[in-house]
Amino acid sequence: MTCLVCGSSQSEPHFGGNSCRACAAFFRRYFNSKKFIIKCSCKSKTINSHPCRSCRVAKCFAVGMTPQKLCGQRDPNGSSNRRIASPNENVQLALTPYIPPKDTTNITSTISNFSVFEKKRIHMFSSLGLQNVYAITSLTKNDTSLTEDLVTDVFPDLGKLSSNDKRSLINGFVLKLWQIEPALDHVANRVEYRKMEEKDIQNIIFPFFNGSFMKGSELSEDDIWRIFGPHWIYFFEKVIEPIVSLSLDRIELMAVIWILFFDHGIIYLSLKSLLSSIFFLSAYIDISSKSIDLCWNIRKVIHRELKNYLVEKIGDEEAAEMRFMDILEIPMIVERGEQKFLDEFIICELNRIRVHDDFREIVKKQRI
Repeated sequence: MTCLVCGSSQSEPHFGGNSCRACAAFFRRYFNSKKFIIKCSCKSKTINSHPCRSCRVAKCFAVGMTPQKLCGQRDPNGSSNRRIASPNENVQLALTPYIPPKDTTNITSTISNFSVFEKKRIHMFSSLGLQNVYAITSLTKNDTSLTEDLVTDVFPDLGKLSSNDKRSLINGFVLKLWQIEPALDHVANRVEYRKMEEKDIQNIIFPFFNGSFMKGSELSEDDIWRIFGPHWIYFFEKVIEPIVSLSLDRIELMAVIWILFFDHGIIYLSLKSLLSSIFFLSAYIDISSKSIDLCWNIRKVIHRELKNYLVEKIGDEEAAEMRFMDILEIPMIVERGEQKFLDEFIICELNRIRVHDDFREIVKKQRI
């Protein structure tokens, strides 16, 4: 098995994760070191250098290694009581123009942040008594607030954007996030996804719509299935199942999450319409040129780091490139799913289904 920290051809269990012996020894030394200041020094390295100690330990965290699994000192001089960031702490990342060839810091260092974010969202939605349309959409403002906290912690540069631009990015991302919830649960091993039969889908959508109709406009279960069933079948068969079939690991999923956030329409339109910059710009009509540049630059960083990770993971550049292209299909899948989702929202409005105003406002802006 390939070591996902350094790319070595051999790895085995160490300290809660899998790595080669050299990286395991590095991880132990790192936490027994007396050096008080350990920060990223990648910008001062040459182009062919390996990642710095700070970036290397971030990758150790990403593969599951934890200092709590260390079994005592091997350093005869002991270790200091210096403060070291734990894998559960929030990590701030600044966008830099230089990325060492094997660096994956912007992806791996945000896994812990996203895990905390997911736990907060799960707690928030599970606290609902009813899990119907109106109850779930009533938490839209809370969800966007959690999302804003996440992205501004991880990418402080977003705090410099105007409130309107930031809100447009966050609102667009939340709609994407709601679409891929089953895939998120699957990758995090919370719920193993299995192919959904019609009966399984009906068991989800009947409670979802019941209790959300305006008085006097209630639909029977047969009518609910006739009207909304095709949309939900499409959702599971054409959106969730293709994503789950890729068997993403946590690092690949993290890359997808940030591509979806900073995509804001870029990938789907640019791959379809490379011959015209007009189509590219139309995806950003609701944000400023400054925000467009920021999104574009961060996406390039994430793409570069995802490629680095895949080459190290797979060991073959051609196979890594194929895997990279397969993963980049996900934003296009989600984009198509979002169009279906917006169509379904119109049908909800026509059938007088109660949707919270906060959610309605976001969806209407996305339709425009």
